Amino acid sequence: MMRPRLTIFDEPLLYTEGLSKLLGQTEIFANIHICNCPQALALVLKDDPPEFLMISSNMLILTDLYKSVENITSKNKGIKIIIIGNDYDVIDIRKLFNKGIKSYLDKNSRYDEFIKSIQALLLNEIYICDHAKNRMINFISHEQNQTKIHIKDPLTKRELEILKLICDGLSSKDISEKLFISINTVETHRKRILLKLNVKNSVGVVKYALENHIID
Repeated sequence: MMRPRLTIFDEPLLYTEGLSKLLGQTEIFANIHICNCPQALALVLKDDPPEFLMISSNMLILTDLYKSVENITSKNKGIKIIIIGNDYDVIDIRKLFNKGIKSYLDKNSRYDEFIKSIQALLLNEIYICDHAKNRMINFISHEQNQTKIHIKDPLTKRELEILKLICDGLSSKDISEKLFISINTVETHRKRILLKLNVKNSVGVVKYALENHIID
C-alpha cells in the first residue's frame, strides 16, 4: 500500500517543523508538507491535495473552520482531516464530524495519541481523543443517576426532522431554508419540541436525542 502524504496547517514554525521531523522518523507518511497561511494551504489543495490534512484551531476561528472543512471535503472526498481543537464543546465537535472531519484531538493531546489517531485513520476509522471522549460521556450522563426523559406526547415526524437539524447545529433560518417553511413555523416547532421534552434549550434537545439514540 502506498504511504499517504500529510499537510500540516498550523503555526509556529518551530513546533510544526519539530512535529514534521518526529513524524518523518515513523515512516508512516511519504512526505510531510507545512502550511503556515491560508493562501499556501489553498495552493496545496488546488494543485496536489494530500491524503491527510491536519488543521489547528490556531489558524481559524470555529465558524471559519466549519466552512473550511465543508469546502475541502466537498472538493476532495478522499481527504482525511484531523482537527487540533481548543477544548471545543461536544456539540461543536459533533458538528465538525458532520462536516467531514475524521479525527478530533484537543491541544492537550500527547504525541502518542496523535499517532493512535493516524493509525485509526489508516484503517478507515474515526478517532476522538480521550479528553474529548470523557467530556462527551459527562455531557450525556447526568451528574449522579442517569434518567431518560419520558414524554407524554410523542414528537411528530416533522418535529423529529427539526430535532435532528437542531442537533446538527442549524439555526432557525437554516432549517426554514432547508425545509422550505417559514422561520415562524420553525420557531413554533422548536417551542413545541422544548415543551414536549421538558428542556430549556438546544443543549437539552441534543442530550435527549443522544440518550434516546435518535442521533449517534
